[in-house]
Order: sequence, then C-alpha cells, then structure tokens
Amino acid sequence: MERRNALRNIGLGLGYMAATPTILSMLQSCNATADAGWAPQFFTAEQAAFLTTAVDVILPKTDTPGASEVNVPQFIDRFYAEILKPEDQAKIKEGMEAFVALAAENGGSDALAITTALEKTLKTAPSTGQAPGPAVEFAYELRGKTIWSYKNSEYVGEEVLAYLPVPGEYLPCEDLQELTGGKAYTF
Repeated sequence: MERRNALRNIGLGLGYMAATPTILSMLQSCNATADAGWAPQFFTAEQAAFLTTAVDVILPKTDTPGASEVNVPQFIDRFYAEILKPEDQAKIKEGMEAFVALAAENGGSDALAITTALEKTLKTAPSTGQAPGPAVEFAYELRGKTIWSYKNSEYVGEEVLAYLPVPGEYLPCEDLQELTGGKAYTF
C-alpha cells in the first residue's frame, strides 16, 4: 500500500512540475503595461473588446489601475485558451454569447449596458432551485476570474497589496495598520 501511494505522489509531482511553467508564464503576462494591440486566442475580436469593457466595469480605475490596465482581459483569454478542457471552453463560449445578447437587449456593448446586464445576472441567486442560465453562469465566472486575475497581477501584488518577497519575522499580535498600512498581503 505504501508503494502505491509513493508512486501516485511521484506521478502527481511530475504532473505539477509539467503544468507549473505554463501557469507561471500566464501569471507573468499580467504586468503593469497594458497591451493595446493584443490578438485574442480564445475569444473573437468583438468578444475581446466586450471583455475589456466588462472587466473595467467590474474593476474600474480609481486610485489603483483598472483591470484592463494590468492585462486582465489578456490573461483571461489566454487562461481559457490554454487551460480549460474543450467541453468547458464550449460552455464559456455559450455563456459569453448569452451574456453579450443580454447586454445587447440593454443597449449594446457599452459600459452602461454591461453594468445593467451584470446587475440582472448577479442578482439571480444560485440557490433559487432553478438551474441558472448560461448568461448567469458566465457573469459569475467572469466576476470571479476578473478579481482573481487582478489580485494575482504583478503590479497589484507588488504595489497595491502588502508585499514581502522574503517573509520576515513572525509578529502574531501586531496591528495590521502598523505593519502594512492596512493593506492585505499579496498571494
């Protein structure tokens, strides 16, 4: 029994080692300089423009950069193209098309129409007993993936969140305000 567990762990370790460079290169693509002329791999050009507007509706520019300024749309596009299984990719495409259609009913693909579509879909509680439609599922997926990508971008990790490249001493009872200026720690 011990040998089987050891072989399984070795196999999992090799799998993680094989996948790590791909995921790290994707995370490094989320840097502080936005790429204006990117060619989407997963979405069409129109969907990529819609995605850029949508991520900026979710995380607009304030005193910190907006989501598109740290290449969140590029990361999401590349993540869907390189990481997801074909059946999950089909589900995302279906959800994107349904969400774009919902925004078109509200006036098009501008920020106001996307905001209205997000409000309609995100207010739909997943626990109503009914299966959510593809637009609702995509809205939840988009919001989660946007926030995750933003928080894992290089600029946000180093400049917005508290950043310690090599952790220092352990201070268990100190005030967060004193240690980091009130900022959460980066991942």
